[in-house]
Amino acid sequence: MDPRVAATLKWALFCLIAFVAFVIGSKHYKKFARKESLAEEMRTLVADSSFYRSVSGDAARATLLKGIAMVEEARSLGLEPTAYFDLVFKHEESFLSTDTKGTEHPIREKLVRETLIRGYQHAQQLDLLGDRDAISVLREGELPDVTPKPVFAYIIDPALSPGLEKVVPNLDLRPPGEPAKEPTDLEITAARVLAGDLQSAMIIDYEGERKITDQLRPRQK
Repeated sequence: MDPRVAATLKWALFCLIAFVAFVIGSKHYKKFARKESLAEEMRTLVADSSFYRSVSGDAARATLLKGIAMVEEARSLGLEPTAYFDLVFKHEESFLSTDTKGTEHPIREKLVRETLIRGYQHAQQLDLLGDRDAISVLREGELPDVTPKPVFAYIIDPALSPGLEKVVPNLDLRPPGEPAKEPTDLEITAARVLAGDLQSAMIIDYEGERKITDQLRPRQK
């Protein structure tokens, strides 16, 4: 083979390899950058003013839906919910490890994780994450137009502590059409646990927690 042809082929092969490496590297970098951007966006979303003290009940509901959409977007980038929140709260060691069982998180972080992972799981069950259009609607803080349309419910009845309708951890997504009924023992227990967590996080005071727990007692057998 002519040395000049061989040199040209070698140079072309080198350029091709360099181009492929550049494309792959760019994709990885963009994915990494998007993960970091999504984590920063979640940090803003779960700030005190929006997550624990929203300006209205509508704003609190919008925050929950936006958070659910972010969790789904993170999953599409390869971050399962637990790993995503490890990145959000900058737990680098646990982010690199799959063994996060038994990890004790600060109370406000615990509330964020439990609220949004619960909301995400319920959104899956209620078919709110079926396509990109639905996720885009969630991103705007609205419920997608699905049938049947889910409803928002409160873990602790705001009548027991006015203002809790503006606290995102007090919100839950449930199927529509459930008739009003006395809360079950499990629901009462969940409300009492949440009241304790909110008091520990200084969202409600001790008197507020005691008022809630005094009025939410398991039914006598």
